Amino acid sequence: MIDGEPPVLLQALPQAGAFLLPIRGGWRYDGRNGILVRAPVVPEPLEHPAPVGAFTAVERQGRTPGGYGISTELEIRDRPGGPERVVYRAPEMFYWSGWAPDGRFVALWEVDHYSGSIDQDGRPLLVIDVVTGEKVDLGRTLLYGTTAWTAPHTLAFVSGGFRMVWDEKALATWSPENGTREVTMSGTVGFAPAWAADGRTLYFASGPAGQYDPLPVFAGRGPGDRRITVLDLAAGTTRSLAHEPGYVEEAARLSHDGKRLLVLRRETVEASDIRSIADAPFEMWLTDADGAHGTALVRITKAFGAYGWLPDPSGWEWSE
Repeated sequence: MIDGEPPVLLQALPQAGAFLLPIRGGWRYDGRNGILVRAPVVPEPLEHPAPVGAFTAVERQGRTPGGYGISTELEIRDRPGGPERVVYRAPEMFYWSGWAPDGRFVALWEVDHYSGSIDQDGRPLLVIDVVTGEKVDLGRTLLYGTTAWTAPHTLAFVSGGFRMVWDEKALATWSPENGTREVTMSGTVGFAPAWAADGRTLYFASGPAGQYDPLPVFAGRGPGDRRITVLDLAAGTTRSLAHEPGYVEEAARLSHDGKRLLVLRRETVEASDIRSIADAPFEMWLTDADGAHGTALVRITKAFGAYGWLPDPSGWEWSE
C-alpha cells in the first residue's frame, strides 16, 4: 500500500481536526488549514518511554548477515540514566507493539524465523510484565490493525493467524485480572479495535466469517459486509452503528469528547465477473457519535487488496 496514487482531499472541515492516513508513506489531513500533505518520514524509535512512571523499554539490536538491524532483546531502564535489565530475549527477533497505559506491561510479536511471507500470516503476540518478567502468550495475530490498550492494562486484540482478515479472526480482550475473553461470537469476525476515551467502550469492525470470494466481498455481501460494532465492556452489551448505503464500514475511532467519529468506509462494487470488478476506494468520513450524518473527507483509490488489511485506527493520530 506504499505505491499508487496519492489520496484525494474531498472536504476540509475544521471540526475534523487533523489525522494521519498511514498508507503510501503516510499522509496528514488538516481540516483547520484545508490541506492534505505527505507526512514526514520518522524513523521507528528503539526507546519507548512508558506512558506513566519512570520505565523506558529499550530494543537492543543485532545485525543480519546483510547488515540490517533486528531487535533481539528487550531491556527495561528503571529510571533516566539508571541501569537496564533484560526482560525478554527473542528466539530470532521481535517486533515492538506498545505499552499498557499504566506502564506495567508491554506487548510485542515474537519471531523465531525471519520471513516476510510468514509475517503476512501473523506472529505470536506476547504480553510481558516488566516488573516480574512474566510472559503471557496470546497466540498468533496479524501485525496490523489488531491491538489496542485501554487503562489501566486491558488489551483488545484480534486472535487468529493466516493473512485473510475474513477467516477465523476473533476479537478478544486480555487483562491480568480476567485473562482472555472473546468478544465476537462464533461465525463473526472482529477487526480494527479502538477504545473510547472512557476506557470501557470498544469500537471495532465486524462481519460474517467466511472464505474470500471476490464478487461478494467487493459488493459488500457475506464476508465483505462489515459494520462498526460498539462493546460496553462493563455491561457486556453490544450495538451496531449507522450504516451508510453503498459502503461498508472498516474501522472507526471516537473523539475524546465522545461527540464525533472518524470512520473508514469502503465503497461497494457490483460486478458480474472478476475481470469487470472496478476499483473499490476507501474514504475517511467524519460522522456523529452514532456513525450517522457523515461527510466524506478523503478518498484513497486502488488500496483494497485480497487480504483485506487496513490502516490501524490506533495509528491515525487524530488531533480533534
